[in-house]
Amino acid sequence: MCSNTASQKNPSQGLGNPGFDLDWPGTLVYTSELALRGHTLNRFALSLRSPACRKIFLAEEKSYMQSCGLSSQEQAMVADRDWTGLLQAGGHLQAILKIAATVGQHLWHIGAHNAGTDADTLRAACPRRVSRLPPGTR
Repeated sequence: MCSNTASQKNPSQGLGNPGFDLDWPGTLVYTSELALRGHTLNRFALSLRSPACRKIFLAEEKSYMQSCGLSSQEQAMVADRDWTGLLQAGGHLQAILKIAATVGQHLWHIGAHNAGTDADTLRAACPRRVSRLPPGTR
């Protein structure tokens, strides 16, 4: 255990060790089938790279999602911030991160949703802390 966390109570208690189950719905392997199923969802998510599209989405989420061709189920997952469901529906993590960032969330929120906890608990459970880069690196 790291010296800076050795005196702390184990924050990962209750999270358990993640399994490595490659059978559905275990570890999600992004296959060509998932990519094809999530094509419209990913196209929508990647449209949020544009500041103008983000502004329109934030002003009226539902109509923007409809204009992008999302199904009602996909729209519900976006509205509910169901990150796990979006990944299982064929969303690529990098694309789903665009949605999360647009609504003020980040990778910790997505990971926490997958783990069934909140972002602060997940962050506390991660033992490694990086506060700066090693000397001589950029």
